[in-house]
Amino acid sequence: MIGLALAVVTASDTMRAQVLPQGASTAPGGGGGAPAGGGGGSSTDNAPAPQQNKKGALLGDALPFMDPGSETAAWDGKMWSVTNNRMFRARLEKYLAAPEANTDQDIAYRKVLDEITDNLAPTHNGGHPDLPAAVALLPIAAKFPIDAKLCDSLANSIYGVWLSQKNLASLRQTNDAMKSRVNDKYFFGGQLTAPLSQRSSSTKGGKAGGGGATDTPSSQIMQLSPAAQYIKEIAELEAKMKLNEVAMGSSQVTMKAEFQALIIQFAMQRRFEHVVMACRFYRLIMQDANGIMQLQKGSDAEKMFASSLGTSPTVGALDSFANEMIRDVDEGIQAFDELLSRGDLASASQRISEAFMIGEYLPRVRRVPMKQKLTVLDFTRDSNQLISALEIKDYTLAEELVKKMRQEAKDFDYSKPQAAIETARTVSEMSLNKAKVAAMQGDQKSSAEALKQAAEIWPTNPKLKEFTSMIGNNADIKTQAALDLDRLISQRNYRQIYNDQGRYLAAVMDDPTRQEQLKKVLTDMNRMNLLIAGATGNEQHGNVAGAWETIEQAYKDFPEDPEVARLRSDLSVKATEFVGALQKAKEHENRKQTGSALAWYLRAKNQYPPSEFAGEGIRRIVDGLHKEGQ
Repeated sequence: MIGLALAVVTASDTMRAQVLPQGASTAPGGGGGAPAGGGGGSSTDNAPAPQQNKKGALLGDALPFMDPGSETAAWDGKMWSVTNNRMFRARLEKYLAAPEANTDQDIAYRKVLDEITDNLAPTHNGGHPDLPAAVALLPIAAKFPIDAKLCDSLANSIYGVWLSQKNLASLRQTNDAMKSRVNDKYFFGGQLTAPLSQRSSSTKGGKAGGGGATDTPSSQIMQLSPAAQYIKEIAELEAKMKLNEVAMGSSQVTMKAEFQALIIQFAMQRRFEHVVMACRFYRLIMQDANGIMQLQKGSDAEKMFASSLGTSPTVGALDSFANEMIRDVDEGIQAFDELLSRGDLASASQRISEAFMIGEYLPRVRRVPMKQKLTVLDFTRDSNQLISALEIKDYTLAEELVKKMRQEAKDFDYSKPQAAIETARTVSEMSLNKAKVAAMQGDQKSSAEALKQAAEIWPTNPKLKEFTSMIGNNADIKTQAALDLDRLISQRNYRQIYNDQGRYLAAVMDDPTRQEQLKKVLTDMNRMNLLIAGATGNEQHGNVAGAWETIEQAYKDFPEDPEVARLRSDLSVKATEFVGALQKAKEHENRKQTGSALAWYLRAKNQYPPSEFAGEGIRRIVDGLHKEGQ
């Protein structure tokens, strides 16, 4: 599609314009006679030379090729995304942020353009287009800022055509004058070279009084010299006539090529109203029956027009093409209004972007209300930000934007970005978990590789930041935990080690010595906890003496444990009679009062028959008595 291809070409520098002088005629061959005396207008020294279209020129091989399917354009050896590149986004945002062009000045400008087109229409005034009136309106239109002096450029080209046609008329008059002189030279030269018998005698024959003498051969040669001069002058005049004819032909070709180049430039600038006006001016001024565009054969320009129009491009085809683009843009804006009223903001944004890309300067595009454009602007910014977030793999921001855009536009297709976000999150967290497991196992290499993979998939993953912070502090935490373990072991504070065993297990993973120390502490603490549990069970069943005796055994091995000391104190109060009997039995035993000691042990045994302490005391006393009896 030509409109999409032309939309990616930036506007070239406009030509400086001039206005036709009053009373000047633009009809072919009209206006002004030849300069007096056949002056400079007949000279061929200043005749413009034919221009050749070089490769890479505007009409050569430098035009872009548009692929509507992928919305990309190939230009200058590179691929460009038409709707997603910095230049297009900047121009679209500038348009969406600008007030609608519905001012009195804009209305007046469009009215002038309509008057110019109406004056150039074939149906104007019964089939008589008013060319002078249309030309006179061009400087008026050029004064409006939105025109960007393009009408001035068009007037300047028309003025150049008028000067060229005036020069052609002068050259024709000069050639007619030289042709008349050549005819005269032929006539007089023919008289000089005629046979002597056909010439008019200039004498009456013979000398006075005695007969005259005849001409000699040398005198005949002298008479032929003027004839040779005539032939030389005829050859010079005919050569000048040929040069003037070449100059006239070259001037006509150049004149058409320059005007056609301006028409194509307007088309490439997407100034379709100016294309229509320029094509109408071309028809009236050039009176070119076929109107075939002079494009370099095989160039991108020729291929683009030929493939789109199906034939060699003509002025009439460009006129029709410009009108079709204007209609297409009008329908695009109508579709935009309907979609926006339904809440289909995503589709509406695409339709107005396409209309802007094709007809940025058309009145229907310029007059879209500001409120509607700002709505599209906000959605377009979110769309561009979503694309950027996905490109840099900021899936946290991308997810926020997807939620926001789903609320703004009910037709927003969130499936692709949402799938990309969910996939990245799942794979990144799997790699992060793998890194954690490897770190706990002490496999630093595997942990680093998994961590790198997680960072490549989702660089801004918040869990990734937490894990890296933990790794960064891990060395200090590990060292401090090892020092605390050494201190608690020296203090025999096994209860504290047991309560924070997870911290110390991680700290001694790569320290075999501390691993053995920690293993022994945890083993002893498990045994002590079993004793405490047994004592607690006895107490709950009313066996206070048995509970105290169990705790007393644990106290002998772990006197520093606060829990054992507390239970020992509590149970000593509750089993006072039993504990007192054992203490008195021990005291009498130490004083060698065997009878009394045995009596108190038996008393304690009576209170708690399974007592190991009372049984051991009785056995010691009995064994002592047996030794004394021997």
